[in-house]
Amino acid sequence: MAESKFLITKCTLMPNGCALDEPYEIRQGAPSIEYYESIMSPSISMTLRFIDVDQVIGRKGITGGERIELTIKDGDEDVFKISKEHNMMLNSVKDIVTTSKIQESTLEFVSMEMITNETARLNKKFSGNVSNTVKDIIENYIVKDYQDKKKLFGPETKKIGEREIESDRATNSYSFIGNLKHPFDVIQWLCPKTQSSKQNFGFLFFETLDGYNFRSIEQLLKQEPLLYEQTDSPTSKLPKILQNRVDQTNDIGINCKLGMYSNRTIYIDIENKEASVTDFKVKDLELKKPIKLMDGLEDHPTRLMLRVNDFGVAQVGAAKSEVQPETELAVYQNKSYIRNNLLFSQTMRISVALNTTLRAGLLIDIRLPVKKGDGTTEVDATGNEKTNDPSGKYLISELVHRIGRQEGSTELTLVRDVFSPTDNA
Repeated sequence: MAESKFLITKCTLMPNGCALDEPYEIRQGAPSIEYYESIMSPSISMTLRFIDVDQVIGRKGITGGERIELTIKDGDEDVFKISKEHNMMLNSVKDIVTTSKIQESTLEFVSMEMITNETARLNKKFSGNVSNTVKDIIENYIVKDYQDKKKLFGPETKKIGEREIESDRATNSYSFIGNLKHPFDVIQWLCPKTQSSKQNFGFLFFETLDGYNFRSIEQLLKQEPLLYEQTDSPTSKLPKILQNRVDQTNDIGINCKLGMYSNRTIYIDIENKEASVTDFKVKDLELKKPIKLMDGLEDHPTRLMLRVNDFGVAQVGAAKSEVQPETELAVYQNKSYIRNNLLFSQTMRISVALNTTLRAGLLIDIRLPVKKGDGTTEVDATGNEKTNDPSGKYLISELVHRIGRQEGSTELTLVRDVFSPTDNA
């Protein structure tokens, strides 16, 4: 736990046209808070466990819909704040324990936009640059009715909080029909189809405390990393890792099922009534740490996929000549499956002192007290470079802030591609 004493100065459940008719202050009920972010989730979330002396949850029949406003201080400084602009709504009430004097309840909150997404449907055709399409969907289907709209980082914005980022815009276009699907589902479906450079596919869509992010994996791995180390030295000036655990390393069996090393896709052209077969191998990515398996297994397809190239649906305009370029059709995008899987080839969990400036999607460089090898060999039995050293650069995949009883900590789930160049992974 952190040495600082964190004080919850505001924790108010706000009425929102539901069961609660006036603000209710939760702060006196000794709340215990867990706040979550993930690069795989389009919504931030939070759970709050508190002692309800007034039994307002039971008396008012509160089941969801109310909003939360929260302020946490470290000394005189606001270190964590959720305001009305974050649109966090009570999604469910769980684990209610009632006695003659008190109730104890767990409240679960999600972004209001997560609920809006369930009521919205995409009812038109989309064409053009994928970043513009994502911006269109967010602004016109998700946050259009909100006065305080959340920001979308990636297509245009070049600053997240106090951190500068490179321009992170899709380089390809994609045409499709919404088919009355939910907005977030369509954006997640677009992520592996989005190109960041000539050789790289793969975007991620997620929400953090700052807003929405539509970011390429390529640019996320090029960020300037934050430094953390695990050490017993009292003179170290770097932020310290309190605990660490490697959850998984490269899983060959699962990777084969996913077709990460090699896959084969059969494409059906329904316009010309033709079929084509495309083989893709991980060595085509020209990794600086090439993957080698026993008996050349990496050269044999382990996943078979069937896809349809519908040139009619992908038509850009009304004229027959306005067709989608072949380079932007699905046949050129199967490499994104491999790239996305590479990103999660090693997973680690660490616990650090509460740091509310961290965000899912940031790069972190961790340094652990690992003994060096004997220096006699740099590769393993199959010819791969040795990647057992857990130190290095990781992407924050999931983040949990735990705050309560004047203490706080941050738990991070980190992922990295052990086969990427060391300056990018």
